[in-house]
Amino acid sequence: MTDTSRSPAELRSMFGANLRRLSDSYPTVSALCRELGINRTQFNRYLSGESFPRPEVLDRICRFFQVDARILLVPLDQIEPALGHPATTVLDGFLAPNHEQTLPPGFYHAEEAHPEDPQITRHRLLLLRRVGHTTLLRSFEPRTLLPHCSTQDREVQGFVSSNGSQIYALLARRGARDSQMMVLSASADGIEWNGQIIDLYGPLSTPKRLTLRLNDTTKATLRLARAAPYAPD
Repeated sequence: MTDTSRSPAELRSMFGANLRRLSDSYPTVSALCRELGINRTQFNRYLSGESFPRPEVLDRICRFFQVDARILLVPLDQIEPALGHPATTVLDGFLAPNHEQTLPPGFYHAEEAHPEDPQITRHRLLLLRRVGHTTLLRSFEPRTLLPHCSTQDREVQGFVSSNGSQIYALLARRGARDSQMMVLSASADGIEWNGQIIDLYGPLSTPKRLTLRLNDTTKATLRLARAAPYAPD
């Protein structure tokens, strides 16, 4: 019988390599550590293959990157083809007949404002990615807005689709909390979309003006998002 067992050092090295690849899409390790709520020094030990995370920390990492615990055991390339989104089949068939008409994947800087007031009341960083023909949206509410919530509780997810020339997105925090809908139309330059964002929770509120801009680099988007923090209504 062939001995296929691997040493703890080999497994730590595998996890470190996978984590480095997952981290590459973030502009800095420090920013990523803040989002994960993990000490930078300890995170560096994971990256270098010096140590494994505790089970609850591994669960946090897997949820954040939307992967499973196989990142401890096999290369990331062998995991990704098996991954999918449970809603993809339904969304592909009913809500996304032509994904080319939705927003292209990438990082977006979103600006919200009241209809009669030119002052921006909220800045948001959005990440859009494609799974099959479905465009998925991900974001995090700022700590200044939800100071007592964990990173997981501040996470926002949603999907994007189109209805003719209009693009719409449904997004919410976990458990459909703070649900919102975006309705947008593309500008001529192809990098800006304008429309409205509507709160779907609580008393009926006036839709806010919304502008989305696709940025060339993650760093540029983060710089824009941090330039003016969330301003309460």
